[in-house]
Amino acid sequence: MKKPLLATAAALALCSASAPALAGKADDSLVWVTNIEANVPLVWWENLVDIAAMQHHYFDTLVYRDPKTMEYLPLLASEWSRVDDLTLEFKLRPGVTFHDGSAFDADDVVSSYTHLIDPKTGVMNASLVKWMSGVEKVDDMTVRITTAKPFPAAFEFLASTRMGIMPSEVWDNPPKNAAGEPDYANMPVIGTGPYKMVSFQPGGDMILERNEDYFDGPKGHPAIKTLHMKTILDPETAVAELMVGSVDWVTGLTQDAVDNLRGLPGVTVLDGPDMRISYLMLDATGRSGDTPVKDLKVRQAIAHAIDKKSIAENLVGPAANVLNAGCYPTQVGCSQDVEPYSYDPAESKKLLEEAGYGEGLKVTVDAYRDRYLLEAIIGNLREVGIDADINMLQWTGLRSKMNDSKVEIAQTGWASSGLNDISGIASVLLKMTPDDYCQNQQVKDLLDKADTTIDAELRDATYKQALDIVAAEACWIPLYSHSKPYAYAEDLDFFATADGFPLFFLSSWK
Repeated sequence: MKKPLLATAAALALCSASAPALAGKADDSLVWVTNIEANVPLVWWENLVDIAAMQHHYFDTLVYRDPKTMEYLPLLASEWSRVDDLTLEFKLRPGVTFHDGSAFDADDVVSSYTHLIDPKTGVMNASLVKWMSGVEKVDDMTVRITTAKPFPAAFEFLASTRMGIMPSEVWDNPPKNAAGEPDYANMPVIGTGPYKMVSFQPGGDMILERNEDYFDGPKGHPAIKTLHMKTILDPETAVAELMVGSVDWVTGLTQDAVDNLRGLPGVTVLDGPDMRISYLMLDATGRSGDTPVKDLKVRQAIAHAIDKKSIAENLVGPAANVLNAGCYPTQVGCSQDVEPYSYDPAESKKLLEEAGYGEGLKVTVDAYRDRYLLEAIIGNLREVGIDADINMLQWTGLRSKMNDSKVEIAQTGWASSGLNDISGIASVLLKMTPDDYCQNQQVKDLLDKADTTIDAELRDATYKQALDIVAAEACWIPLYSHSKPYAYAEDLDFFATADGFPLFFLSSWK
């Protein structure tokens, strides 16, 4: 039987009365900077990467993906088995308690996940939770999760920050809004994670304290006592505060800004990996009109004209990867072993000549970010006779224009929502949706098959078939993954993850 929520739960609810933490090793308080104003500390209703990262600190999931080995490890589940292609059974870890002192059991899993997949709850990015069709309690410490069709990426999704678990009592008794309806976004933040919520100021700061009763598990016991998320919108102010020791950790800076910090006393600069990749999407089917890029040879010429290696090494950052296929190298099902388009200006000019554009041609590239990288690409294209105009838009504007079939070439990017599975990118962007400019039925059929294939080897081979076709058609030209720079106090030991989520429970003071 569940314990009732303790009176101290109110202290864990959202509040703003707590005094700000001090920075640094001496105070055992890590002050880290976000440049985004968050109004809700729950990623289900505040789709921000920094809130998603913090959910890994105050919530746990059934499964934990080790950020170094990418192995799936038991977290709130102690073991699991596949009952059939549609059903997974999980035995739950005994002896776990929530931050309010109540015991963790199957009711909490069932209530959390049932609410998350209920349309009435209104979670953002619902596809990240609605892969489940149902959750049922087998006994007090056993649950089963079912899917409508085979879902081999289940463990990656289960390890996602969006699969955090709160007490069933919290879900069943949410606060009400003025109309008397459930106001889930204002629920108290009560998890089982390595840190407890102390305070949260909408649009401002968040303070977490170490959970001294945290169980022995793959996350380990956090070394740092206090985490203080400090909102600083101006990057120059953030750097200044880092320099004087008022904050300990900063990201979201330009590569130039971080490079200026290299070698300065008291500061460590780290170039971390980034799962976000950049790519060109080309209108292979002529949806935007009678454009030259309808011609395969023109698309191949564009691919051969781009010096991806030079751009990645000199402009993107030290941790960038040059890509042959549109997926991050660690992602399950991602094969970079497809036929590459080497940087070959002579071959590019030859292909343009064969396509009837020996005197050159003109195209327009729409984009929404990274203009400096696009300008380098445009320079490469001009060297082979392709005159490209740049049209910078907001993300919503670019997406709308692509959906309306008005884009000839788009430069954009995708971070897979941090999912270390190829279905987080290829199966989102290449299944003949309005913003898929390949519009290849064979590719879609292969992705549909791979997305529902439990056999790991067959799944990998099927994804590779799809990637090979996309490469041959040159309708989606992968460029490079990005490099994520960090600057932080030199006495902080910090590990940078590929998905960009800072896991401070892995950090410590030197």
